[in-house]
Amino acid sequence: MALDETALFSFLKELLRASKDLKSREIILNSEWIYDLPTQSLSISNNMLHLNYNIPTGWDGYGEKDLEKLVELGYIRKVSESKEDPITFEKTIKYQIIKTDYNKEIS
Repeated sequence: MALDETALFSFLKELLRASKDLKSREIILNSEWIYDLPTQSLSISNNMLHLNYNIPTGWDGYGEKDLEKLVELGYIRKVSESKEDPITFEKTIKYQIIKTDYNKEIS
């Protein structure tokens, strides 16, 4: 489920704060299926962001579409994407933060 405009910008602000705190601009999204349920994690410098930052998770949380929206807006860029494993559906996507100032531009 994609985040609404307000939630997307809150998500972006937390990503930018985590990037500054952790001194890295690389964001890694890992997704896979465990016990017939989809799961994903977002990390910077091997720190899972939902543990220390206000990152929305679960059915109402962030997803790949939200990160793609941030790509479209020019805040991040996709660096690499692994092929999805046909058995575990595991996939890793790496992004880089390219715009560290926050301007509300979504409509």
